[in-house]
Amino acid sequence: MKHMKHLKFLSSWTALMAIVAMLIVGCGDSSSGPKAVAKDIDVAALMEQLMSDDSQERLNALIELGDGRENAAPALDLVLEVLTDDSDAKVREMAAYVLLQMGAKAAKPAIPTLKEAYDKEKNRNVKINIVNAWNAIDPDSSPMQQMQTQSPTGN
Repeated sequence: MKHMKHLKFLSSWTALMAIVAMLIVGCGDSSSGPKAVAKDIDVAALMEQLMSDDSQERLNALIELGDGRENAAPALDLVLEVLTDDSDAKVREMAAYVLLQMGAKAAKPAIPTLKEAYDKEKNRNVKINIVNAWNAIDPDSSPMQQMQTQSPTGN
C-alpha cells in the first residue's frame, strides 16, 4: 500500500513536470512552427449543447469549442459559467482548456473568473488546466509566474 502511494505521487509529479516543460518549451517564437487552424464551428448550437443536463453532451460541446479556437469567443461567458459552476470535474477541466485554445486576445476578459475558479477549485487536474489557460492568456499574473519567482534558485 505504501508503494502505491509513492507510485501515485511520482506519477502525479512526473505529469506536472511534463506540463511545466511543455509550457516552457512552448513559450518560444511561435513563427518557427506550424500554427493551429481554427475549425469552423456552429457556436450557437454548441452553446445550446453546453446547457444540456447530460455531462457528456457538455463535454462534447467543449471539445468542439476548443477546436474552434478563437471562433469560440462568443461562447466565452458560458464557458466561464461552466468552469465555475459545473458539478463534473472533467467538464470543468475541459472548460479551462477551451479558454487556453481561444487564445489570449479572445480570452483576456476571463482572467478575473480564472482567478476565482483557481481559488475555489479542489480538483488537481482542473486546477492544472486553469493555470495553463491563465498562463497562456496573461503569463505575468498567472500562478505559474508566482511559482517561478518563488523558486529557491531565483530563476
